[in-house]
Amino acid sequence: MKVLNLFLVVFLLFGCIQDPKKKSVVKQQTSVKKKSQSKKQKVGRNTYAAAIKRTTKFANGLDFNLDYIRKKGLADKKFLAEFLGLYLKLQKAATTAAEKKALHNRVVPFYNKTLETSFHNMGAVNDKLFKKNSMSYMRIMWLLNEMGFNITKYKKELAKVQKRMDNHMRVRGEWQRAVFDKYYDFFKIKKPVILQNARRLKGPITTQKALKFYDRRNAYVLTHFVFAAYDYGNKKTQTRFTKVDIDYLKSILPQIIKKFELKQNDDIVAELLTCLVFIGKTDTEAFKVSYKRLLSRQNIDGSFGSYERSRKKIGSDVEFRQYLHTTLVALETLVEFEDRK
Repeated sequence: MKVLNLFLVVFLLFGCIQDPKKKSVVKQQTSVKKKSQSKKQKVGRNTYAAAIKRTTKFANGLDFNLDYIRKKGLADKKFLAEFLGLYLKLQKAATTAAEKKALHNRVVPFYNKTLETSFHNMGAVNDKLFKKNSMSYMRIMWLLNEMGFNITKYKKELAKVQKRMDNHMRVRGEWQRAVFDKYYDFFKIKKPVILQNARRLKGPITTQKALKFYDRRNAYVLTHFVFAAYDYGNKKTQTRFTKVDIDYLKSILPQIIKKFELKQNDDIVAELLTCLVFIGKTDTEAFKVSYKRLLSRQNIDGSFGSYERSRKKIGSDVEFRQYLHTTLVALETLVEFEDRK
């Protein structure tokens, strides 16, 4: 019995002695974990000016490599459209010529990429990738034009795949055709038959769907009919919706926002708030609360969204594959609201 007790004492003492190197590794891992968590820590109290400054820092520091994205088989046009869209909104928010020039210079290398023949591969990709990139392919041309770049070569490359683009309209949904219609009009491209009445499309707004209809997908569809009507903020008025439609939007949008705020879905909440900005319904307490909440949920690094779980699976790609889009739509809410004030 004495021998057994002595053995237990020695075992417990040995267990209490920790390898200094092992202790150092544990401490280092804890430090790395805290650093990773703090990277996406929410700002809390925030202002518009501070949010723009942080978002600019995030955008300028984003590791965005088109060749890398294409080699991975990802939708390079889709992500480039989001990247350029972010800079278009930042330019709109810029208050000095120096700021605008710096933002413009950041975009130049990506514009140069669109001058390369390899970028215009829409005639060679499979149908799946064509569908993922087709709308963005036209949007990039629109964004570059808005930012003052020469799109002559781009127009010629689009013309080479125009027949495929026209036929592609048959597999796109109503909101997508509504957006494509906007680009066809803007670039004065002859429309296929299926787009002839696209200006009248209103999706769930036509039948005034109840709140329960709006899951994540249907809420997204609703927002894009509004975006198409107001040309993503370029127009202050629209011709797609009637007064009855607008009254419905003023009623249903706050309800949908509340629903997704409970899920802390900053991506769709931002898009819905932007819709309220476009239709001119920002004078309510509900909007002010939601707007302030969105501001407070910006990450310290300047991004918006919470996707750290995805980092375990896709690594640093999470920055452009998920954080980029949410940052873009949140920035759009802030900039368009400030612009209309």
